[in-house]
Amino acid sequence: MSEDKNFKAKKKRKTEKSFIDKIKELEKEQRIKDSRELKVLSKSTLNKRLLFVMIFFVLLFMGLAMYIVYFQLFKAKEIAKNENNRRLWVNEDAIDRGIIYDRNGNILAYNQENQDGSKERIYNYGKASAAVTGYNSKTYGKTGIEKTYNNWLLNLKEENLSQFRKMVVKTDKGNDLHLTIDQNIQNLAYNYLSPHQGAIVIMNPKTGEILALTSAPTFDPNTVNRDWENLIANNNGPLVNRATSGLYRPGSIFKIITSNAMLENNIDKSYEDTGTETIQNFDIKNFGDQVFGSLDLRSAFVHSVNTYFASKTNKLGKESLMKMTDKYMFSKTYDFDLEKYDSTIPYKELNQVDLAMTGFGYGKTKTTPLHMAMMVSTIASEGKMMRPRLVSSITNKEGETLWKSEEEVLSKVTSTENANIIRDMMVDVVKEGTAKGAYIQGIQLAGKTGTVDKNDGLIDSWFVGFAPAYDPKLAIAIVIENSKDTAGVTVAPIARNLILDIFNQVNLE
Repeated sequence: MSEDKNFKAKKKRKTEKSFIDKIKELEKEQRIKDSRELKVLSKSTLNKRLLFVMIFFVLLFMGLAMYIVYFQLFKAKEIAKNENNRRLWVNEDAIDRGIIYDRNGNILAYNQENQDGSKERIYNYGKASAAVTGYNSKTYGKTGIEKTYNNWLLNLKEENLSQFRKMVVKTDKGNDLHLTIDQNIQNLAYNYLSPHQGAIVIMNPKTGEILALTSAPTFDPNTVNRDWENLIANNNGPLVNRATSGLYRPGSIFKIITSNAMLENNIDKSYEDTGTETIQNFDIKNFGDQVFGSLDLRSAFVHSVNTYFASKTNKLGKESLMKMTDKYMFSKTYDFDLEKYDSTIPYKELNQVDLAMTGFGYGKTKTTPLHMAMMVSTIASEGKMMRPRLVSSITNKEGETLWKSEEEVLSKVTSTENANIIRDMMVDVVKEGTAKGAYIQGIQLAGKTGTVDKNDGLIDSWFVGFAPAYDPKLAIAIVIENSKDTAGVTVAPIARNLILDIFNQVNLE
């Protein structure tokens, strides 16, 4: 019995051992199998990762290549011409930058060589001509004529811009600019404007030549690098050229355009003023709540009656007014020798009240002093708007003329008859209307004032006009910001004194 037990125990142990050995063998086979699968899996995963990395670097390389090709094909010229491209300055010192002259041969800007061989730009009239010349700074770039005519002043052509850094000529002479500006008129305009904040533009209405263009407050281009921190910290914006980039509501000077539209569309000129014109339950009133009674176009224009022009604009309608303002180049662009903003009237946004207010220069209309000088010049030149010109010609170092500007009619706005009707009304405005403060004994002046109330309780005051009224030698646009009284009181006397000084001191022939 004991032996059987021992036998059974031995057999059981043998069986258990055999079973354990079998399990171990199976585990070993499984480990081998798992190891093989893991190796296969690791190899597959590694291959996938390598493929991903390879694709990533291929895409990165292609993206970089496309980026370089894009800049080479589409941006190379723009970058080469950019005044902030510091690489260009190394070569600019090897070039004697061209001289900038006014129409009479007065030097506005020239290069002076320092003892170390570097070139320094000198501006003879500093602040007075800054709105025209701009500045030329290695640190802060270029503005004004210095920027827009940079390639001409350096005698660079489009096709060799990309080779600028490879120039082998160690010294060279740029081309000279001859401007339409009369520095005598420019100085007078600056002197009258400098106590204020605003802009003055004076032009020959028959040719489009700009005789003066100034902005205040301004800066001295000779000391831009030294003054930079103070200039950019100044809240009055001395670096902004208000003549070309200042956007203002025009106020009542816009009534010139509305009157032109009325004449073109044969709108009834009669009106009975009660002091209020109600449109869409909104009351439009005259300045000072004045009541004028029976009016026609002339009397409404001379006394600048807002209710009259609101009512007539409503009768004109959006389409008719828009056709007229299109002819006056609103919401259109045109070439000019300085960077500028274009005047706009967002007709799509205007409801009936907005449109009525647009008719007397309020609403959402934005314009520049340059454009208002062009507008009034259109009336002075019997209905033709001339393209404004600031550069008259360009000459090389031998004195040969390389380029000369030509007179160009920008827009045939209206008939001579209608322009002359508006001219005669402008003469009456100066004789007996809102611009009596501009009256000059012995010089017949045509003019129109504009007074624009602002939210801060201050006023933007306008004057536009031309003289002599029946043989215009000059047209003028003045805006004075933050006035405390109407344009007839504030800006009309400035216009009077400035025009009188020009006729007394400058030969306009």
